[in-house]
Amino acid sequence: MRFEDLAKKQYEDIDNLSTLLKNYVDAYRLLIAGASELNSVNLTKKSEMRKALERVEQVGELIDKLVSILDKCEGSYLKYCKIKYDYITISTEKDKIFTEIDNELNFQNSEREED
Repeated sequence: MRFEDLAKKQYEDIDNLSTLLKNYVDAYRLLIAGASELNSVNLTKKSEMRKALERVEQVGELIDKLVSILDKCEGSYLKYCKIKYDYITISTEKDKIFTEIDNELNFQNSEREED
């Protein structure tokens, strides 16, 4: 497998983990809101409140794990992006870029003249 393909796959993994993290954070917020509502109802039993808070804590732990995993994955992906950027910056010759831009501008101008 080419390194670029590996980096793309890692980006997809990071994107999937980010989506999963967003879903867990949304669920966490809803669970907190639900626990808050339960707390405001006078008829709520302490055991129900405890269970609600345990669910919040479990989702919070999942969020912590996901953040840790993302932190590890992100580091190597960002390192790949930086190395690629550095290489492109060093290997790119300004004259070639200017020639390419000039050619593109000349091509666009010639198309306008034909219309």
